[in-house]
Amino acid sequence: MFEYRNGSKIIEGEGGSKRVVAGVEIWDAGDPPHRYRIMGMIRVSDYDMATVNNSMLRAISEQVRRAGGSAAILLTSNGGMRGAVDSMAWRDRLGTPQENGYRILRALVVQYLPEQQSLPAASNTTSNKTVRPGR
Repeated sequence: MFEYRNGSKIIEGEGGSKRVVAGVEIWDAGDPPHRYRIMGMIRVSDYDMATVNNSMLRAISEQVRRAGGSAAILLTSNGGMRGAVDSMAWRDRLGTPQENGYRILRALVVQYLPEQQSLPAASNTTSNKTVRPGR
């Protein structure tokens, strides 16, 4: 399920840890070290088994591509991003286990933006030449 949010805020990412699944970066801690904007949120769920966790990541990568995004950032069970220094096993980062045997995984879909070009600094030099008319 993809929930469109049309974020206009530009975020300067700081980096973290990621996996690349089917060509899509999935950030499990921290965020991409790029300029990006949040496009929306996705939610996937499936039975809580090791092989299914990989299928959940593939489902996220498919939804990111369908939405036109560049990457996904996995969210904690309370909807926040994990810091780049959070120490958790990879399996524990894969969503919230439910009593019915399912695991729910939420992620932000982000779109990378071009890096800003830095403008050349204005010249503060002045000339000490004396200009004489007619020469």
